[in-house]
Amino acid sequence: MGLIHQVKDLKSGKFNKQHGLSKSRIYSTWLSMRERCNNKNNKSYKNYGAKGIKVCDDWQNDFVKFYEFALQNGYKDNLTIDRIDSKLGYYPENCRFMTISEQNRNYSRNHLITYKGETLCLSDMADKYGVNRGTVLFRIKQGKPLDIVFSSKDFRRSK
Repeated sequence: MGLIHQVKDLKSGKFNKQHGLSKSRIYSTWLSMRERCNNKNNKSYKNYGAKGIKVCDDWQNDFVKFYEFALQNGYKDNLTIDRIDSKLGYYPENCRFMTISEQNRNYSRNHLITYKGETLCLSDMADKYGVNRGTVLFRIKQGKPLDIVFSSKDFRRSK
């Protein structure tokens, strides 16, 4: 919060908030979020604004409010903003900060697998059993039982 301070506008005499963060990653995150939802020329608009995804009024109109939320909710430069419910917009109750790999595992197109009483996405299950994700996909497409899908044995060489 130390970077944000009040500056008096010489013409109007009003005080405005200045943040000094226009070149920061968090500012870029804020701009990108707004662009995806508002700019019909943005390449991602079709997946956000065109589907009714909006930025809450507080964040839409005030970077400082977004910045304060981010700092209070675990923002770090290696994290990205994530909507908890992908059908809803960007507002405090629906946003969190995660790594790219954590976000990628939350997509609705992920393949969930239940094996030995546990349900995980394919990538997590492959990691858990130490089998390459591509190998898991290949074996599933071949219709192999899950005991074989998650076996570390190389079945290409066995007869």
